[in-house]
Amino acid sequence: MDEHNKGSISDEELQRKLYEKRVKNFSLNLTGNSMEEPPAEADDSALNSYSDPREKELGERQAPAQSKETQKRLKKAAKRRNKEKSRGNRRFFRLVWLVMVVLVSIIAGRYMVDGVNDMLAVGRSSVDVSFTVEEDDTTAKIAQKLKDGGLINNESFFKLYATLTKAGDTYTAGTFELNTSMDYQAIISELQTPRSTREQVFVTIPEGMGVLELAGLLEEKGVCKAADVLELCKSRDFDGDFELLAQIPAESERPYHLEGYLFPDSYYFYKDQDVTSVVKKLLRNTNDKLTKALRDQIAETGMSLDDFLTLASIVQRESADDEDMYLVASVLLNRLNNVGYQNIYTLDCDSTQYYPYRSPAAIPDDLKDSFEPLEAYNTYRNRGLPPGPICTPSMAAIEALLDPAKTNYYYFCHNPETQEAYYATTAAQHSVNMQKAGLR
Repeated sequence: MDEHNKGSISDEELQRKLYEKRVKNFSLNLTGNSMEEPPAEADDSALNSYSDPREKELGERQAPAQSKETQKRLKKAAKRRNKEKSRGNRRFFRLVWLVMVVLVSIIAGRYMVDGVNDMLAVGRSSVDVSFTVEEDDTTAKIAQKLKDGGLINNESFFKLYATLTKAGDTYTAGTFELNTSMDYQAIISELQTPRSTREQVFVTIPEGMGVLELAGLLEEKGVCKAADVLELCKSRDFDGDFELLAQIPAESERPYHLEGYLFPDSYYFYKDQDVTSVVKKLLRNTNDKLTKALRDQIAETGMSLDDFLTLASIVQRESADDEDMYLVASVLLNRLNNVGYQNIYTLDCDSTQYYPYRSPAAIPDDLKDSFEPLEAYNTYRNRGLPPGPICTPSMAAIEALLDPAKTNYYYFCHNPETQEAYYATTAAQHSVNMQKAGLR
């Protein structure tokens, strides 16, 4: 064996022994309880449980190459993720945009359909409505008032229509009789028509006025014929339009179905106006005045609306003034609620005796000889209330009946000249008061 081979073998043998020594030291460190540090000569080459003996040397040579390769892979992976994320975002926003377009299309389509239907008055019932235009009313104001009055449903579409048709803001001031079945163009044309061709009439209906007197007043003012008004007031033609009329008993001895429901107030009418629109205007005002809250209060009294208005109409006719109404209401309620007390069984009210007239003096001369009082309205003979109101009561009479004075009075009378009122609890006291009032 030559020296070269010997040296070479010696080196291999030396490396083998060194490796075995390291393995032995590693094993001792794992199994031993000693916390002593390994020999100094093995410090920089000792193995750990996660190492390959050649890892350090290989790592030193390969780490830089692997790091660059890893960075490239990471960059590529990040790019792929960003691309995927970008594609996902684009798909999401496309979906959102599509949904928005569909929703806007549906909303716009619905708006147009509803607007066109409203423009053409499709599906609206025919109801006459009194509409007032002020001097400075613009299209926007007109649209709002038309909406509030139930003449249109779509305020913004009306303004759009007026703009597109160049209707302008020139409207004729005054009160118009419109109908809910009118389309936009008909409404605008009516409100922009000069009023010189139609004369308006201002009519004030006094409190406590009955149907007969009201019909005569309307004819006197040139609004419509009294006979036409009375004919409509006998019918139930308006029951379907007004719930407050539908509750009136079907079988009734009242000569005028609408008595008590034509509210006393000031109104604008036209000369020779259609009688149906005139009566409807009066009924609408009554319906507005008798609000739901007020009807609920009336219901709490235990009376039907019709009975309440009947009693209120008697309070209206029997009282000297608004203050007197609270005491008169007290007397009438005491009689109704305590039947038989002091042998009192009836209301005994003069105001009902000659209905539909106020008194014998109000009966027309040509009817005085043939006139026969309506027996059902005789409150001296019949207990309880008459078949219906004898006039339309004022709000003052309604409020007095809702909150009457608390008294023990069962009688009252008034001086015919001064209208001074006298009240009494007993018949004897009432007799004295009659003398004081100049009635005996």
